[in-house]
Amino acid sequence: MTDLCVTGLRRAGPADLDIIAALESACFGTADGAFTRHQLRALLNNPNAFWLLSLDGRAVGCWLKVSNGRARWARLYSLAVHPDLRGQGWGKRLMEAGFAWMQEEQITVCRAEVKVKNLTARRLYADYGFRETGHLPGYYAPGVDGIRLMYNTV
Repeated sequence: MTDLCVTGLRRAGPADLDIIAALESACFGTADGAFTRHQLRALLNNPNAFWLLSLDGRAVGCWLKVSNGRARWARLYSLAVHPDLRGQGWGKRLMEAGFAWMQEEQITVCRAEVKVKNLTARRLYADYGFRETGHLPGYYAPGVDGIRLMYNTV
């Protein structure tokens, strides 16, 4: 994988819980589906999770390796960029590093969800080849709908 420090990113782990929880709080409200500290702790300790964090701690991404016994895929679990850094390419850096990880892991499918009203994220995902495959009423909270996304290299 490309040297992450060159991209301003590093692998994150359990010691980064406070930083990631603060970023999650700055980016998402509880009504928007923000992860709790308990959920973040479990994800940070999950050996199938690939966490990336910007060197300044203000952009984060989490992918999860998933398998049902027959097939393997990735799930883009979270992509968060602090509001002060949006529009500066952090989402693209996180996506590119996540796709590099998927390639290393020989994973060709990725699933994700995004809020219907998050047009910036929807454009970013579309730019990277994600297709919108379903509408998820009340997915994030009552009245806060989601869109199911699918990426497939084959």
